[in-house]
Amino acid sequence: MAITDRKQREKEQRRNSIIIAAERLFYARGYDNVSMDEIAQEAELSKGAIYFYFRKKDSLFFAIVSRKQTELVDLMAVRLKDKATGRDKLRAIIECSVDFTKRNPEYNDMACTYGPVILLRMDKDDDKAFAEKTNEYNALLSDAIKEGREDGTIRKDLDAVLIGFYITLITISVVSPLPTWKKAFALSGISFHQFLDSYSCFIDPAISKCFAEDNESSKLV
Repeated sequence: MAITDRKQREKEQRRNSIIIAAERLFYARGYDNVSMDEIAQEAELSKGAIYFYFRKKDSLFFAIVSRKQTELVDLMAVRLKDKATGRDKLRAIIECSVDFTKRNPEYNDMACTYGPVILLRMDKDDDKAFAEKTNEYNALLSDAIKEGREDGTIRKDLDAVLIGFYITLITISVVSPLPTWKKAFALSGISFHQFLDSYSCFIDPAISKCFAEDNESSKLV
């Protein structure tokens, strides 16, 4: 049993070393400019060993994405612990996504640049793994929305499922815009960080119960 456990740890360590090597190269030179041979050299392993753990380079891309998604969800779970209301938790989820983007600029640049293309050619296994990680995020989001509707801090006139999808899709677009959008921000005199910091200011009123009540009051005047 001890030998089996040790071998499993060694396999996991080797797999992690490959991911770390690929991450360094992808960030430094760009995903398209890195070969599996170069990843093998960086990880100090044979090319055959690389393919034993990863079927192709795209799988390595998704392994990096999976690790980052896990880091993000873990960070969100910690931040949600001291939030009293559903709206506060939803705001914390959004702010956490923004903070995580700021702290991981190299990863975000890689995801923005190559993600849209690679996502379109996912195979079945990568698609399944990606969906599972996405569901972890969706669970935190759904729980916050449900709690907010129950405690009266999130509007009940909006469909809870739709709120979740809207926030997820908008958040992805905000934190991982296409490179052309970042150039457009710069030309307009807006920094990417400024764009990120303004995000919650637009989302929060849209889902807040008090905002909906103020709207209804103004219609009656």
